[in-house]
Amino acid sequence: MNIVLIGSGHVATVLGRKSLAAGHRIVQVYSRNADHANMLATRLGTTSTSYISSIERKADLMIIALRDEAVSYFVREIGEVRPILVHTAGALSINEVRGSNKSFGVLYPLQSLRKEIELLPALSMLVEGNNADTTRQLKEFAFSIAGSVTEADDEARLKYHLAATIVNNFTNRLYGLTASYCEKENIRFAALQPLIEETAIRLRNANPQQVQTGAAVRNDTITIEKHLELLKEYPDILKYYDLFTSEIQKSALGTTR
Repeated sequence: MNIVLIGSGHVATVLGRKSLAAGHRIVQVYSRNADHANMLATRLGTTSTSYISSIERKADLMIIALRDEAVSYFVREIGEVRPILVHTAGALSINEVRGSNKSFGVLYPLQSLRKEIELLPALSMLVEGNNADTTRQLKEFAFSIAGSVTEADDEARLKYHLAATIVNNFTNRLYGLTASYCEKENIRFAALQPLIEETAIRLRNANPQQVQTGAAVRNDTITIEKHLELLKEYPDILKYYDLFTSEIQKSALGTTR
């Protein structure tokens, strides 16, 4: 496919690199910031523009990788285009890119993307098109850059977005609190890395409930009391410890009834 990238941030950069690696052609990069547009275009071996009026309109696919609040404004400004016009957001309706276009849809990468990374991550893509043919074309493209492709309408995509927030953003908050605790207690957070990775690997083939371990699931009250004593000076962690311990214990009781 011939692709126009709208945006020069994390999502545009990774999708651009993924597309190029899959044999697609990036014909242009647009960004309001001319320097940013040029930097990404140079990296992808193409041209750039910072003017909406100069955006190439004869491509096959136009990927809008902008902040959620900027998508509708861009669609109004660009007007009708020949390429399939898609946005890349999890919490926006497909109708945000409807405009007067005949073919439009969504390509949402269910992944945390950073433009600085050298090794491109595996992608899980959620796809929706406004009709069967558009959906087919978007799925074909998605399969060329992602290992997993799922059709998902507005409702399903928002649910995936919520689930991703819980397993990624909320979990990372716990990592952050733990890293701070380790630093203050002069122990190494890096020593936990193999444990974190092993737990994630187990989830490829098992339900999370099946791999739950720890003092709470064993109802080991002696160990729990020792942990609580250590956390007296860490109220931010203590509130999570109390909540999760209680929830895990209730869940464990439910599975043994």
